[in-house]
Amino acid sequence: MPERDKIELVFQEDRKTLRTVKFDEVLGEFAWSDRDVAVGPLYVQKQALELIGNPSKIKVTIEPA
Repeated sequence: MPERDKIELVFQEDRKTLRTVKFDEVLGEFAWSDRDVAVGPLYVQKQALELIGNPSKIKVTIEPA
């Protein structure tokens, strides 16, 4: 696999819990791989999502610090 400077992942809302929203990584056209997930399920605090308009899809970027 070629080396990259960053990986961009797209997540789709799966379900809401009491204080969080569970997102599942999207595979395929917008994902880094059409077969494998890089992160798996992602739980985000509802309070944080309110700051960006409560989206049903989010993008996460992984890059070296």
